[in-house]
Amino acid sequence: MALTDEEKETVIQFDESRDKAILYTASWNVARRVRRAGYRPIKKTPGGWWFEIPLDAMSIQGEKLTPTASGS
Repeated sequence: MALTDEEKETVIQFDESRDKAILYTASWNVARRVRRAGYRPIKKTPGGWWFEIPLDAMSIQGEKLTPTASGS
């Protein structure tokens, strides 16, 4: 059974006590990109892959949200 796009999630979990993050993905495309970057899964199931990635190898990018206040 194939997964829907909504089910092909990717989760990155990390905290300040460790220097590595755990990345879980159910997306073949994400798993392939992480493997091409040189990382091998630490766990694999029929529906997903888990990778351990150093935090300094990761870059989280996105739009910066600037709070604004407007008066009425």
